[in-house]
Amino acid sequence: MASRFAMGVVLAFLFAWAGWRVFEYRWYAGIIPAHLGISHPIAIAGQSSIREGCGAAIFRMDEATATKIAEQGKHYLARSMVSRSHQDSYHTFFGWQETPVKTVGAPRAEGSSLSPGLYCASVDAELESTILRAVRVPGAYYTLGPEKFLLVDPAERLIVLSYDG
Repeated sequence: MASRFAMGVVLAFLFAWAGWRVFEYRWYAGIIPAHLGISHPIAIAGQSSIREGCGAAIFRMDEATATKIAEQGKHYLARSMVSRSHQDSYHTFFGWQETPVKTVGAPRAEGSSLSPGLYCASVDAELESTILRAVRVPGAYYTLGPEKFLLVDPAERLIVLSYDG
């Protein structure tokens, strides 16, 4: 009897955890513009309080999107200004720029557009290094939105959404 109860508790926990992961994926994927094809999530993590939060959602870009961005650059990205699930001004982006990102300084610099959210997420060191390299060299693209930073790196097939606020 006790083992059946324990098994029920474990299954309920796993069901709740899986439901949360699906919700979290759908929420953050919904912020990414529709023209940016997502293959799968790599990492979604952050910190939050009652009113504010910071973190990052990192996705693997699909091959077709990576190819189009590599070939067309900002011309392809010009269509990617509004999130796929939210049509309000808070979920709008302000125009794409090619890297390097000029506001990104030394690692963990508070003045960086990317770092506050990325560092709240505490992503794997290798992934963090790949992302920071992408913002420092030409070949990737970024845009800003209210309380968020969006980076696409076609060479690494990464879509990085960092938020702080």
